Amino acid sequence: MMIPLTIKARVNSRATASVHLERPGDAVIVDRQGPRWLVLYCPCGCGAEVPVNLDRRAGPAWRIYESPKGTSVYPSVWRDTDCESHFIIWRDNIFLIGSRDGDSWSDEVEDGENRLLDQVLEVLSDRELSAEEISDQIPESEPWDVFRCCRRLCRMGKAVEGHWHARGHFRRR
Repeated sequence: MMIPLTIKARVNSRATASVHLERPGDAVIVDRQGPRWLVLYCPCGCGAEVPVNLDRRAGPAWRIYESPKGTSVYPSVWRDTDCESHFIIWRDNIFLIGSRDGDSWSDEVEDGENRLLDQVLEVLSDRELSAEEISDQIPESEPWDVFRCCRRLCRMGKAVEGHWHARGHFRRR
C-alpha cells in the first residue's frame, strides 16, 4: 500500500511537531542547523507518532534526501513495538512493506535509470556494498534509486544480493 508523505512544517523544536500531525503520512522536520528529526503520523493509521532520528551525532540515524523529485529517507523504517509497521519513504510516498503491493515501488524503470544502472555497475566490486555506500560514490544519487538498480542488476544476472544480515548489500557477479 502506498500513501503520500506530506511535510506539514519545519520546526526548530521536537515539542512543537505534534500539532501539525493529523493523518497518516503527515510529517514534520525538526531542523536546528540541519535536519535532526522527521516526526511522522504512522502511515498504518494506528495514530502513533513515529520519530525518526536524522542526526548521526545522536547515534544510529537515517538519512534524508530532499530533491525536486521529492523527499526520501534511507533506510526503511521498521517499528519494533506497537503496530510493527515497516515502510519505505521514497520521493514523497510511503510504501508499507508486507502489504500485497509492498514491493511495487521497485518494479518500474524510470527515465534516466539506465544511466544510473551503468554507474552502479561501475561501482560494484567483489566486496558487498550497501545501496547507501554505492550511492555515496555516485554524485546526486539516492540510496533507494541505487537499491532499485541493484535489484534490477540482480535480475539481469550482473549482480548478487547478500543473504541474512547482508541482505541489501550487493556485489558484482
